[in-house]
Amino acid sequence: MNASASLLSVLLALGIAVVGLFWGVNARNTVRKAWNEDVVAIKGQADSDFVALENDLENSKAEAARVEDENRNLRRQLDIERDGHAELIRQNDRLELRLANYQDGDLPAETIRDWTDDELDRRKSSRELTLAIRELPLKRRLRYRFADRDGMREALANGPGLVSGVDAVRQTRAYAAMGFVTPETDVRARMIDLLEGQLGAAFYAGQDIVLFNSEGTTNSANDRTALAIEIVRALQDQHFDLLSALEKWPHNDDAKLALWSVAVGDSSLVKIRFQLQDNTPGADQFLQSATKMTREQFERIPSFLREYYLFPFALGDGFCQKLHEEGRWERINKGLSSPPQSTAEILHPELYMSGEPFRPERYDWDINKLSIAGVNPSWSNVAGELGIALLLNQSNFLEQMAELGQPDILDMPELVSKGIEHFSARDGSRAAAGWHGDRYLVYPNADGVDGSDHVYWRTKWRSAEDATEFSNAITRSLAFRRGGNKAAGSKRYISVRKLEGNQVRVIDAATKAFGEALIKKFPEASAEGGQDGR
Repeated sequence: MNASASLLSVLLALGIAVVGLFWGVNARNTVRKAWNEDVVAIKGQADSDFVALENDLENSKAEAARVEDENRNLRRQLDIERDGHAELIRQNDRLELRLANYQDGDLPAETIRDWTDDELDRRKSSRELTLAIRELPLKRRLRYRFADRDGMREALANGPGLVSGVDAVRQTRAYAAMGFVTPETDVRARMIDLLEGQLGAAFYAGQDIVLFNSEGTTNSANDRTALAIEIVRALQDQHFDLLSALEKWPHNDDAKLALWSVAVGDSSLVKIRFQLQDNTPGADQFLQSATKMTREQFERIPSFLREYYLFPFALGDGFCQKLHEEGRWERINKGLSSPPQSTAEILHPELYMSGEPFRPERYDWDINKLSIAGVNPSWSNVAGELGIALLLNQSNFLEQMAELGQPDILDMPELVSKGIEHFSARDGSRAAAGWHGDRYLVYPNADGVDGSDHVYWRTKWRSAEDATEFSNAITRSLAFRRGGNKAAGSKRYISVRKLEGNQVRVIDAATKAFGEALIKKFPEASAEGGQDGR
């Protein structure tokens, strides 16, 4: 190829390259322009969308604020309605309580004062807690009535466990003849003092009626506890006929006291649990109880009566605790439906809890067929292991005081209330252990004074050794008691004799003639010698 052709080819290639470059640059510029236009378009759209989002967000915030305001208004309205509903519930509860109180309480003319709403609330909660603890329902609605102090005392005086006013004189003479109290003691009045001292703000009066001291209040923890105890008493009466069961023993105070010990022990166990669980809100836990025994009342009560009638409160809970440990409330229910029949079983629970029932000798004499020279017994009763132990311990104490030159100190120290171990360690208590039944009869001495009546007393013991120990102890007691009064002692006919069947017969008659008449009336072969008369 010649030079001209070669140059032309180079120029042509260069031209083509320049054109290509131009078109490439131009294409790139076109793309860049298009891209820039797209970017601008996209940015514009984005700005527009962002503005729209901002507007939507503001609208959403405004809507949320509006909804929140509506919700707030709805909640406020709901709270108002809830408060109104709660107030309606409270008013309904108050009306129900008031209606129940009207149905359960006094007639308007008999009302001493009104229950406050708080008192009604706490009365209801106390009842529900008591029923839950005792695991027994009420069979019948209880009626609650306010009573003043005189009304409470009157109901107490008419309750079970006390002789009637008509029988009070005969009881006092019988207790004095046995040596339980001095002749000037008014036994029934002192027993009422004692029981009133044990009375709290409430008292179950029978017939499903609970009296509440008008000076008390269920805002007091003490008074709520007293109410719980009496609700338990109502349960005992509704389920186990407690009050009528107590009346089944008109001539056996020992059996009556044993049953009462179970009832008191049962309520004591509930009392402890009630006090632990009673967390009544808003109430004053430290208000004083409505009733309290005065020192004057306490000092007027002879030691024998005090120890005898506080026995259920001192030892009944220990007996029931053993039952509860064996079979919880069901076992206590059985203890109320088939109760022990003597204080010996309370003092020695194994006698009751063993498989073989303890059946003491009753000496169920027909009092209408026991007249001597036209004179009928004025009193027939059972001393029991407790009564015998207290009598012998009291006699031992008085004899010791006399030996120390202090015969005017008549108030024996507390025994029962210090516990079973302290009580059982006394000589008189040991001599009374092994008791298996007794009955004493008191014949009035028309020519004598109180304390000089005739006594015929028969006892039975579980072994010959027990009989001998009692025989020796009662002989010493009578020698001191009757010998201490030379005028009365020198004229009396006294006989202590052991009889067949581990029995001991005691005669303490005002005259020899009446004493011998008693021997003829109750002939028995003697097991071994004894001394008749003095």
